[in-house]
Amino acid sequence: MLTDEIESTSSAPLVSVSITSYNAERWLSRAIDSVLAQRTSFPLEIVISDDCSKDGTRNIAASYQERFPNKIRFIARQKNLGMQRNTFETFEACRGEFIAWLDADDYWTDPDKLTLQVDALQSDPSINVCGHFVRWVTADGEVKRDRYPSAAAGRYGLADILHRNFLPAPSVMFRNGIHRDLPPWYFTIEALSDWPLHILSALSGDILLLDRVMADYMLTPDSAFMSKGSLYWYQADAKFFHLVESMLPQRFKRIARSEKGRRYESAAYLLRKQGGFEASRRAAWSAFRAPRLQDNLGSKTKALAASVIREAQWRLRGSPKPNPQ
Repeated sequence: MLTDEIESTSSAPLVSVSITSYNAERWLSRAIDSVLAQRTSFPLEIVISDDCSKDGTRNIAASYQERFPNKIRFIARQKNLGMQRNTFETFEACRGEFIAWLDADDYWTDPDKLTLQVDALQSDPSINVCGHFVRWVTADGEVKRDRYPSAAAGRYGLADILHRNFLPAPSVMFRNGIHRDLPPWYFTIEALSDWPLHILSALSGDILLLDRVMADYMLTPDSAFMSKGSLYWYQADAKFFHLVESMLPQRFKRIARSEKGRRYESAAYLLRKQGGFEASRRAAWSAFRAPRLQDNLGSKTKALAASVIREAQWRLRGSPKPNPQ
């Protein structure tokens, strides 16, 4: 019977591969096979945690556990935990010194990925996170980007990861235990399970981006990235930057506030395009207030002026046009 209990593998792993799934029967086998294809000289475990899928995902995970009982550990959640909680609890189940992150719809394309990342982390204890470049691929196999992110390979710090999350989730390997310092608000946000962890990691170490494409990031139609839309992400990022200040030393709070203002500016622009003039003005006012007065001064002033003018014109016309929030 599948339960939240998991059996121990025969030897302590150096690396734990964390795979979370929900309704991923179409993709899960490919993700697991890409892990099993890794060339390693160290013990490895795969921890699969399914968050109450309604399709055949659990059967697939269970069949792999039966085939590879000394390598694969399967957690079948008895109630839906949600993305953040399931991710965290899966990390808690990982026993390796390092955790490699892989969502069920993504997959690795280089059999030396894990070895290269372990070598990097073991050779330099000041590195907390190691990532690499990925491709963006659609569900039907079309390559949308050959290489992501646009950042250069090399070392990065807290200021860099605060500006934007440039680490693709299927590329990440980090030191086990860092996740235990995540703040309580981590479990209240949507679809941002990785960025808070990277920022937390960068508080005590560096981020290394390897100069190699070693995974495919899937742009599935029902994924959070593809289905939510730009406005959702600007608003989610603005909320995130408000919350993340509680994690930061004082000298980094200014970056968070400036970036929060930029996200509000972008949201205000999209809301104006959609006819949401009242909501646009509120977002533009938030963009003006969020950073220090002198930060983003030109762009935030233009955003506020444009939103106020467009709202005034809309009211003068008495337009019945919808007003999205």
